[in-house]
Amino acid sequence: MKKFFIMLLLLTAWTAGRAQTGLQIDQLFQGRIIPQERMVETRVRGRSIAKYQLSFYRSLRLNATGKEAGQLRQLLGQDAEQSIDMRTSRKNPHRWDTWTCKLQMPAAGGKNRYLCYQEQWDKAHEQAELTIIYMEGAVESLEKLEELLK
Repeated sequence: MKKFFIMLLLLTAWTAGRAQTGLQIDQLFQGRIIPQERMVETRVRGRSIAKYQLSFYRSLRLNATGKEAGQLRQLLGQDAEQSIDMRTSRKNPHRWDTWTCKLQMPAAGGKNRYLCYQEQWDKAHEQAELTIIYMEGAVESLEKLEELLK
């Protein structure tokens, strides 16, 4: 019984880690672009996010150089080409201080998938604080997701 429980736990961890498989930004989640040690990762499943009609939430927060942010924007652009819906916004558009992009990706495994990306630039230090969030669940649209998260 103990071995079964351990195998089930490992399978669950592996599945959670592969949720964003098929997306270009998955390279970041796998630590191929920026080392894992430079990222703060959060994963949430279960009741705490069920009220938002989500079954999985995974986020990364990190500081990136201009070159790294450019590389991630390129991956995000490739994912955007496959998206169902996309919304972007800027604060301080004359200085490009904060840029946000939200994507609804094609469903996979019977679950709707969403990808959110935000850059906040610290021009004095020439680096950006990035937040990348992957979510999946029953939420039907990007518009509905935004309403639920407000």
